[in-house]
Amino acid sequence: MVSTPSRIRGSLYGTAVVDALGGPVEFRRRGTFAPVTSYRFNATFGLKPGTWTDDTSTMLCLAQSLVDTDGKFVIHDQIRKYVRWYQDGYMSATGKCFDIGNATRQSLDIWRESTQKAGNISALELRHYQNMVDRALTHERACGNGSLMRCAPIPLIYHHFPVLAQKSAALASTPTHPHATCQEACQVYTHLITLIMTKPGITKAELFTALQEFPFTSTVLRTTFDRYKDKKEEQSATDFEHFVQTPDFQIKSSGYVVHTLEAALWAFFSTLTFQEGALKVVNLGDDADTVGAVYGGLSGAWYGIEAIPNEWIDGLQAKSILDEVAGGVVKLVEKGGYGEQ
Repeated sequence: MVSTPSRIRGSLYGTAVVDALGGPVEFRRRGTFAPVTSYRFNATFGLKPGTWTDDTSTMLCLAQSLVDTDGKFVIHDQIRKYVRWYQDGYMSATGKCFDIGNATRQSLDIWRESTQKAGNISALELRHYQNMVDRALTHERACGNGSLMRCAPIPLIYHHFPVLAQKSAALASTPTHPHATCQEACQVYTHLITLIMTKPGITKAELFTALQEFPFTSTVLRTTFDRYKDKKEEQSATDFEHFVQTPDFQIKSSGYVVHTLEAALWAFFSTLTFQEGALKVVNLGDDADTVGAVYGGLSGAWYGIEAIPNEWIDGLQAKSILDEVAGGVVKLVEKGGYGEQ
């Protein structure tokens, strides 16, 4: 049986590993590059093999915030860390911010002013800045994957408190991706990792059923996963089989949060090992680093750290940053003492 510390480390390192695998083929159309089988040089940003990108950096910011606040959810502390990453390269594998999404950049430009004063801002000030972000980024074109890619620490830490985890996942999205679909995508992802963490005997088919039974309020998310029921009787297959047998040309791997979630889940449910799914998902191309990071966070929690190839973990750039943050998260969860807030 996979231990809780192994699942936590698997999720955090899994995010970084598959992010680093996918980074070199980000923005590349499927089938136009040599298949990814290991780390390679990232020509887009001039990065060494094994360098993780903004997906992992912002995930580490969120994880470290939860550690620094002793498991409390302090939204402005999270924002401060994102701004530090944006301005100073905090939690970056290179010491600099690069590959930042449009919505994240736009929102952090708004939040930057709020981080200039010491201490956390008042609830009134927080609402003021959040209203500015909401006005700028609640349109359909702002439904990117920038909050989904970073949210794994929430279910890893709050898995014994599913209501808190769901509430926190949605709230953690709002500083940069306030659209309801982005918030709900984070909640779906959180729900699945929470089940993995609390129900070690659950099967992938049962986990897929939990996905289908999620109380979606987003029409586009509900429609996306309902469509795997369309040909059930015709194919004499279960909904789960229908999903995993979907050919890759029907799976989109763009930066649209719905596409990212669907592609990451497809790679997870349709493969038997961490490595198989990782290579399957990054070779979809397009937003390969983020779709890979989302896959890695979920799959790493499922399989545990031992299932990730050693050469992938050892080959990560700035691995010491991951070591420190992952150690802090494990200690926090083992200590407990936090919960319903």
